[in-house]
Amino acid sequence: MAHPPSLELQTKQRQSLKQMQRLIMSPQMQQAITILQMPVIELSEKVETEITENPILENSEEENNQIIHEPNISHEESEGSDLAPEKELHFDDQNFEILKRIDQEFRDYFTDSNNCYTKLTNKEEQLKNFLESSICKQTTLFEHLMLQAREIFSEADERAMAEAIIGNFDHSGFFSESISEVAALNNFDEKKLLAVLQEIQQFEPSGVGAKNLQESLLLQLKSRGKENSLAYRILSEHYHELLHNDIPRIQKALKCTRKAIAKAIECDIAKLEMHPGADFDQPIAFPIIPDATIYMDGDKLEVLVNEEILPQLRFNRRYMRMLDDPTLPVETRDFIKQKILSAQWLLQNIHQRNTTIERIAASLAKRQHSFFNGPEGQLTPLTMKTLAEELNLHESTIARAVANKYLHSPRGLFPLRFFFTNGYLTSDGEDLSSKTVREKLQALIKNENKQKPLSDEALSLLLQSQGIACARRTVAKYRAALNLGNAHQRKKFDL
Repeated sequence: MAHPPSLELQTKQRQSLKQMQRLIMSPQMQQAITILQMPVIELSEKVETEITENPILENSEEENNQIIHEPNISHEESEGSDLAPEKELHFDDQNFEILKRIDQEFRDYFTDSNNCYTKLTNKEEQLKNFLESSICKQTTLFEHLMLQAREIFSEADERAMAEAIIGNFDHSGFFSESISEVAALNNFDEKKLLAVLQEIQQFEPSGVGAKNLQESLLLQLKSRGKENSLAYRILSEHYHELLHNDIPRIQKALKCTRKAIAKAIECDIAKLEMHPGADFDQPIAFPIIPDATIYMDGDKLEVLVNEEILPQLRFNRRYMRMLDDPTLPVETRDFIKQKILSAQWLLQNIHQRNTTIERIAASLAKRQHSFFNGPEGQLTPLTMKTLAEELNLHESTIARAVANKYLHSPRGLFPLRFFFTNGYLTSDGEDLSSKTVREKLQALIKNENKQKPLSDEALSLLLQSQGIACARRTVAKYRAALNLGNAHQRKKFDL
């Protein structure tokens, strides 16, 4: 059956021109962006990696140390060492026999029980035992609970259930998973799995295995034998009222005095652990190394970029001189040229990163002079856009340059992002940073009458009386950022 021409599959070759704009980032540009946002510790590790991968680069400090620790090598020999090819060591049969005899003598010497190197005094033995016992690995919450599980559960299936349950605990020690889901995934009996969970909830630290904070607090009170206490009733029956500081409603429902409620909260509830498993999940504290330092030189602030921990790079002259050899294969010549170009880009990108950080730190030293100059100095409002316009850089470049980096100053150690805040203009024409406004808000709340705390509207009016135009919504946002409750939550009732 013949189809109309419009329904037939027609293939034709066509030629057309299309103009498009696309941003294509070269590998060098990607490396420049990556290096710019690297803290100095990460940059040091990257440079070390580049040294191992690029034979053109070498650490000049290691070369200097090698020359210093080889006193038998003369200055002339060390200077010419880059030109002279490395010599291999040759051993004959006589050399090997000598080495074997020396090796056997040293073995006999160190295994001798009367040797002074193997025999320790009483004091040295005690010191050795102390140092060995001081090296300890931090026990995780999983290991701590599984150790108790192996002592409690005798059957293999119960231990497997305990492992599956404990393995689903979060960093606080809560079990928020569905017990039926865990049973289905592991082919466990749900009733037996629930019994194992209830047994685990009695483990130390008390409060682990709960599905939420309320249950955890109740488990902690139960482990202390306070199931019949007022604190237990408050948490089990009026938990939400407690969270909102609704003491009158709790008093009316439980028919007790406010003094009794305050005592239960202060003596029992306040001493419970909010995150019972957090002590076993402490993050490793890494040292903070500043990327730049602002220091006082007389009355002037000076800037210093931290380059001390970066390896001192230089080109390997032996590879550079190989390019002058006319007999060098083309593949080898292209390889060396490629590595030289890669090394040049690395050095240029590191220099550009350090220059950008130095310019930013110098601008901060100029703009925040009063902050660095005295303990009572306040921050001047500054945005990344303003600084980008001043330094003739893109705003994203400023954001990458200050990311995860720290500045050491006479006022202490601060993240570079700390100095970029929104501004408020007071009625006197003075610029204030948002951090300064938050500090003033915190001071107002600290000094308020706790029995009649200030509302957000009242706090806004007080700030306006000090010349700071801060709306009620902004006050609420800053109060939440400071982890402060609203007026009702901050209220303290008469006993």
